[in-house]
Amino acid sequence: MEEYIDKSANGIQVIEALADPTRRKILLLIQQNAPKGLTASQLADKLRKKIPTILHHLKSLEELGLAEFTMERMESGGREVKHWNITHQKILVKIDMNEIGFLPEDYILTLFNAISALYNKPELKNQNKRINANFGEEIDPDTIIDLLNKRYPNITFRQAEVIQNTLKREKDLLVYIEEWIRNEFKNSRDPITGTSLQLDWWEFGEYFKLGEKLRERIFDKLVRSGDFVLYEYVVDGQHRQRLRFLGDLE
Repeated sequence: MEEYIDKSANGIQVIEALADPTRRKILLLIQQNAPKGLTASQLADKLRKKIPTILHHLKSLEELGLAEFTMERMESGGREVKHWNITHQKILVKIDMNEIGFLPEDYILTLFNAISALYNKPELKNQNKRINANFGEEIDPDTIIDLLNKRYPNITFRQAEVIQNTLKREKDLLVYIEEWIRNEFKNSRDPITGTSLQLDWWEFGEYFKLGEKLRERIFDKLVRSGDFVLYEYVVDGQHRQRLRFLGDLE
């Protein structure tokens, strides 16, 4: 029996599921033991994995429609247990590249602008809202869709999930925040006055609504990059420093 998956989001999830070697082995083992199938305990023994790990994979396969279970009574004790089987011998996946073939960069940079504007709302100022290192954990796909919908009205839930998962990785989060900040400096020059964005340490954190950990890491990285300069100025007899993009000095 064949399954034809015509939803792009689901199709990508199937590909990702089958890319996992443990899930492929689970499907092969339960196929080989059809029609009775195998229990999670039996799969754990064969794959030398812990039962919670096997159950996690089975749940994912079930949600994608790749595996299913029937309740079978054990020969001893009379207790019923789940016996797992594959749902289809063949899976055909159709992917619409117009729907899922997107690069998250523009979406993410737009998202930072939307979040920054949101966090600057007066009703949120007293809540000390910040873009923190756990930014991807704090926002769900529905919120991402809501924030991006004005610019990307056709954004899908799957695309929002990809964006969220990217931002859960702190290394990727730092790259995107740094690019967003660079663009803010580059695009800030006033064509009439010639002035552009210049921020000291505290202003930097407030302007971009960054948590202290991110502010420290990104501020220091920009200073070391060679694309920015810290110049001194004096206020009330005190020497201070401001960050300025070198492109403004050309």
